[in-house]
Amino acid sequence: MRANKHYFSMLPLFILLALLGTGQALYHISITINGEIYGTPRGEIKQATPENWGLPYENVTFPTEEDLMLQGWYIDNNETKRTIVLTPGRGTNKWDILEEGPVDHLFKNGFDILLFDPRSTGQSDGTKYGFGYYESQDIINAAKFLLEEKGASTVGVWGGSAGASAAIMAALESNKIDAIVADSPYANLQMAASSYRKFEEDAGLQIFFPLYMGIARLALDFDLGAETNLTARVPNLTTPLFLIHGLADKALDPLNSQMLYEKTGGPRRLWLAEGAWHVGTFEVYPEEYRKRVTCFFNNYMPKKTAGMIVE
Repeated sequence: MRANKHYFSMLPLFILLALLGTGQALYHISITINGEIYGTPRGEIKQATPENWGLPYENVTFPTEEDLMLQGWYIDNNETKRTIVLTPGRGTNKWDILEEGPVDHLFKNGFDILLFDPRSTGQSDGTKYGFGYYESQDIINAAKFLLEEKGASTVGVWGGSAGASAAIMAALESNKIDAIVADSPYANLQMAASSYRKFEEDAGLQIFFPLYMGIARLALDFDLGAETNLTARVPNLTTPLFLIHGLADKALDPLNSQMLYEKTGGPRRLWLAEGAWHVGTFEVYPEEYRKRVTCFFNNYMPKKTAGMIVE
């Protein structure tokens, strides 16, 4: 009886501690959400342009459905109207892709190129980051711009990290995209938050993740969890998909690409690169990367010349 009285006397303290713990968790979730949505870095805006690589280009601007203006570089090789859109990940912009991506090689192999800043990055309008969802809408608008304003015959998309996931989301919503190379994508936000096995073992993350998603949904005004859950959505993907992931990726477990490969409904390829880090396969295997990516785009975006198809 005395033990029960002692327990009940301590109950208010237990409740207070629980409330404090929950309050602290909510505070950290709020800080995280605000940082992700409102504090996304634009990336370093530099003076370099494609001209520094000997590539002819023009500055282009095109709108989103919300009348945000997106800034980019259009590189025309004058041989074809096959165009590749290169999409950066969170916290990076078109300068990062220009310096580190396969731009020059794709141009030399018969593709026009569009490098652009998704909303809230680089020189483009906007303040909110959508974990790939808003960026997927920007890719769709980029494809529309290329088809309607630049006379593109086919449009492919290369994306890195969250930009890779955004490319897949865009193809799920639009028939304007003919092929996707997705380098180091996430499969869903649970797996992006932590590796799949850790999430399964982390009770705290499992408890508070739905709350995290709920706060994000209120802030962004759309169902973030559903829109970015590619493991549930890719069975409906018919656009050809080439997944690339470094086996030494510590930012996003390569299991993300493996799961997407297993679940994708349409044509797909998977390259798991030994010793490569997050979006680092190009740096580790530059020649093989160029060859595989170019071959993939050529297969699904054939060059049409005088009534013939040249692959």
